[in-house]
Amino acid sequence: MDVRRPIREAVNNRRKPKFLSVSFNQDDSCFSVALENGFRIFNTDPLTSKLSKTFKESGTNQSRGTGIGYTRMLYRTNYIALVGGGKRPRHALNKLIIWDDLLQKETITLKFMSSIKDVFLSRIHIVVVLENTIEIFQFQTNPQRICPILDIPPNGSVDYVVCSSKHLQSQASQSQSKILEIIAFPSNKCVGQIQVADLSQIKYNSQNPKESALLPTSIIKAHKNPIKLVRLNRQGTMVATCSVQGTLIRIFSTHNGTLIKEFRRGVDKADIYEMSFSPNGSKLAVLSNKQTLHIFQIFETTNTETNTPDHSRANGSSHPLKNYIPKGLWRPKYLDSVWSICNAHLKNPIFDAHRNDNSGDVTHDNEFYKDRCSIGWCQDSNNREQDDSLVLVWQNSGIWEKFVILEKEQQDSSKTHYSLNESLRNEDTKSAGEPTRWELVRESWREL
Repeated sequence: MDVRRPIREAVNNRRKPKFLSVSFNQDDSCFSVALENGFRIFNTDPLTSKLSKTFKESGTNQSRGTGIGYTRMLYRTNYIALVGGGKRPRHALNKLIIWDDLLQKETITLKFMSSIKDVFLSRIHIVVVLENTIEIFQFQTNPQRICPILDIPPNGSVDYVVCSSKHLQSQASQSQSKILEIIAFPSNKCVGQIQVADLSQIKYNSQNPKESALLPTSIIKAHKNPIKLVRLNRQGTMVATCSVQGTLIRIFSTHNGTLIKEFRRGVDKADIYEMSFSPNGSKLAVLSNKQTLHIFQIFETTNTETNTPDHSRANGSSHPLKNYIPKGLWRPKYLDSVWSICNAHLKNPIFDAHRNDNSGDVTHDNEFYKDRCSIGWCQDSNNREQDDSLVLVWQNSGIWEKFVILEKEQQDSSKTHYSLNESLRNEDTKSAGEPTRWELVRESWREL
């Protein structure tokens, strides 16, 4: 009797979570991964290893582990935020460490009453997201809290960007622009509302920190259901939100709170766990637990005279039944919604290589659906930001994937292969008045 294990089972047994967390830096040029014995830093595109730090258990303190559960870089500097994690954490889960890789030591230590969920760094402030609160400190050797603790719902989503005020001002006042620090988070008082604030407006009293002014915030009524995810664009002008329902994605202006765009991801409920604006804010990439990557077009061109986006030229797809069902009381609202310009159903390339198409085994697919990834947008060889290519880094499988947004050929619909130098906009092949159609193509992938 043959008692040998199937090959697919051997593949399953060797697949263990490779990273404890993945996070991109502020401009997506690098990303860091947390490991059971340290952390690593990679260049996003082209993919290259920049730094590998391995911690070893000390002979004098055997109780101290080596696991790092969370990392966050400060741009491309030597400062890296670390939080313990894994089977043998190096630090407590409520302890934040700022690691100076130039000095090869821990320079700042902050301890809290609950576990740390997220960390944001700037050259001015340290923003620490806990289970139910947000605490903001000055970035210095002895950090001082600059404002009272901010309350958020349990495990609420928070985002924070540093930008220039020229994006929120008219061209006449751009000469007096200053640095803004925009933070967005869900309201703890009203379901479906988010709060947006500028940390640069805080009046901090170093002599008596308790007398420091409260952080002035603006309130945006985003959804009827609880907020699931909040993301800011790099310019600090827009904030994207989604609820626990996961069907609608709304984009608001951080300046006046007005609704800019509303997109529909789908009809059925989904858990949206990642969203990311493109560098110029023209597109929004969205990932859900259905492992489908959607690209939404917010605006198409930029007004060069005022340096403001032209939202009237937004491009998006509609439901195929929209033109066939007349408007009426019984017509579903989702038929009039704006959908993504392109999407791709993601598959693990390693699992696909070992899959037997005739076996009917769905074990690999089930494992992949439990995996989560982070999104980062690419830069070209001249370090110019791009809005047509992005990178996915998977946490459990440890896979790096690059996707490119390409314009579909109108004359030859059977074409599936593209050259690297192929133009994204081929106006010669597009008929007059015909809408532009896009598709997502996986250009390359690597196992880290």
